[in-house]
Amino acid sequence: MSGTRPASEEELHAYVDGALDAARHREIADILLADAALAARVANYMSDRDALRLAVTSLSAGPLPAAWAARIEALTAPRRPAVMRRRYAIAASLALLVGGGATAWWWPEGDTILSDALAIRNGTPGKGEVVTGSLLADAGTRDARLVSALGLPVRAPDLQRFGFQLAAMELFAHAAQLRYADRKHRDLTIYVRPSDGTTRFDMLRRGSQRVCIWQDNVVSAVIVAPLSAGEMMRVASKAYGDLDL
Repeated sequence: MSGTRPASEEELHAYVDGALDAARHREIADILLADAALAARVANYMSDRDALRLAVTSLSAGPLPAAWAARIEALTAPRRPAVMRRRYAIAASLALLVGGGATAWWWPEGDTILSDALAIRNGTPGKGEVVTGSLLADAGTRDARLVSALGLPVRAPDLQRFGFQLAAMELFAHAAQLRYADRKHRDLTIYVRPSDGTTRFDMLRRGSQRVCIWQDNVVSAVIVAPLSAGEMMRVASKAYGDLDL
């Protein structure tokens, strides 16, 4: 094991999600066998993963369970790391969506982040820097530009498992839009900007377009695409995880 490189935080999460190649997965499994503290941390990550799966698949209709509410309340205390507050926030939001039927069938007037996201999606501002081609394909360059525009430690979500390929990235002052497309020529956009510190989660729909808006204490995002509620939940969860560095 002396020649095995240490596991990065990103690799630990990939290990939990089963996203590593077989050889690296075995290496990290061996590392965990030799490091009880690291193994305990990974066990906590697995617990987070299972809680999210439970939220999506097992909650019946009704109000958010008291245990969830208490857990969220505790995890939003200032002493907890922001990354943990964010991870539980998305799980709780999905629990509300699945358990309480939180999809709205209208697009509210006067919603600033929604109107800004739709304006950029429709090309209204037209003054952002557009990143395409080789610059977009180079993950390091692409993410560095995204970080510079937003002032946040984020990366462009990888949605290839859902069939969506990143086609363009538009950078504005403290905001960005990532445009994806799939083989069915469906257009998916993610509008991202720093959060004002408040939290929210909404699922909206008009016609074939579905919108997922989520905001935590660090980042705000609006995902727009012609997806089913189930597809949108899976895409939103993956996008949130990739933005959550």
